[in-house]
Amino acid sequence: MFKGNINKFYRFICLDIWLKYKRIISLYLLVYLFKSKLLFFSAFCLVLSLNSCQQLPTQEIVPKVSVSDERGANVSPSVILDNPEQIIWSDNFKSLNWQQKWKIRAKNNWGLENTKIIPDPTNKFENILRVHYPAGSASPTVHRQHNVPLGGAGFYAQLGISDANALRLSYYLRFSENFNFVKGGKLPGLFGGEGGSGGKIPNGTDGFSTRFMWRKHGDGEIYAYLPTSSQHGTSIGRGNWGFRPNQWYLLEQEVVLNDSGLANGHVRVWLDGKRVLDRGGLIFRQVNQLTIDGIFFSTFFGGGDPSWATPQDVYIDFADFAVLTVKSKD
Repeated sequence: MFKGNINKFYRFICLDIWLKYKRIISLYLLVYLFKSKLLFFSAFCLVLSLNSCQQLPTQEIVPKVSVSDERGANVSPSVILDNPEQIIWSDNFKSLNWQQKWKIRAKNNWGLENTKIIPDPTNKFENILRVHYPAGSASPTVHRQHNVPLGGAGFYAQLGISDANALRLSYYLRFSENFNFVKGGKLPGLFGGEGGSGGKIPNGTDGFSTRFMWRKHGDGEIYAYLPTSSQHGTSIGRGNWGFRPNQWYLLEQEVVLNDSGLANGHVRVWLDGKRVLDRGGLIFRQVNQLTIDGIFFSTFFGGGDPSWATPQDVYIDFADFAVLTVKSKD
């Protein structure tokens, strides 16, 4: 009986030693078995040793994803956060018959002979729309009154999209290397109804427009025709951003129309993904039936007199237009 207790004691001691030093014992046993070329037992002991080791927690590796929009262009994180909605219309000018896709209104279009689809000489895009401004050209009004060349182009494009109370317009542009900003000129923006331009102030029921404009030295602004405008368009955010020749810019504007009877309209502008303008308290309409209808493609030097005219032949390249929905705000 005493002998049996001794055996149990030794077995207990051996088990305790094994539990404490099993990895070291397994290692020595592996060395011995490998030297003895007992490969089967070596494998068995190796498995036993590995199973006895604690498993360390693993860290999940998240792949880095390059974010792009539906046009395949890289989009900055600020753009995605500011506008999580989808593109509802776009044109990268791959088709020479681009005017059909834009659904240009028959009324009030001019200067299409100054536009041309060409391969992008900078290789940033496949194709671009180049708009030409001959030396001495200015606005259509100056062209009619002073018999100077007609430069630029203008038309209302309905795009085939549904009417909306809020939309975002996005496009790229590049001024030619020899571009002289002179006193200023117009660039495309959004519109509703009959639009607004040429000193014809809308009454809140017939239209509005939010064209961009460059000013002297390349200063940028929104040049809006609103029912609150006086004599001419309303300058919004002048000098908040600027343009330089021979450089591509991503230019975006977001328009949120006001509710009828309230001054709660909004316009925002981004340049290369950075917000440069956020203006609220605007009145675009007096009736809720007036909505955003599309793009007012309007670009020329001027200005209503020859002092705005370009002194030399220049051009602006446009690329990758898109219109996006805007998340509704409760």
